[in-house]
Amino acid sequence: MDVQALAELEGKVITGNRVGRTLGVPTANIAYDPEKKNLRDGVYVADLVLLERGKKVCQGVLNQGSHPTVPHGEPAVEIHLFDFQGLLYGQSVRIRYWHFLRDEMTYTSREEMRIQMQKDIQDARQWFINHPDYLSE
Repeated sequence: MDVQALAELEGKVITGNRVGRTLGVPTANIAYDPEKKNLRDGVYVADLVLLERGKKVCQGVLNQGSHPTVPHGEPAVEIHLFDFQGLLYGQSVRIRYWHFLRDEMTYTSREEMRIQMQKDIQDARQWFINHPDYLSE
C-alpha cells in the first residue's frame, strides 16, 4: 500500500491559546494563511519533523482551522505529539498531513471537546500502528 503525505507545512512553533494544555492535550501551534491552504479544515493524522533537532520525527494528531469551540486568535494548525515532553516555541518544523480523520466541530463544552480529542488521539495512534512503514512506502 502506497502512502503519500496529503500536504506539508513548514514554519516556526508559535505560542497558542494554551487551551490544549489545560485539557491534558498540549499542542505545538503553527500559523498558517487560510487563503493559501490546500486542505479542508479538520483533524488529521500527522507528524512533525524537528528541523533543528536532527530532523527527528514525532507522530501526532493535528487540528487545522479556526477552533470554533474556543474561538480566540487567528486560524491555526495545532498538533498534539504523542509521548512528547519539552518546549518547541520558536523551533523550525515541518508538518506532514497523512490521513484525514474528520471535519472540525463545535462542542457544547470543553469536556465534550476533551473527550473527542482523546478519541482522535486513539484513532491517529491506530493509523500509525496500521501503517508502520508509512515513511518508506
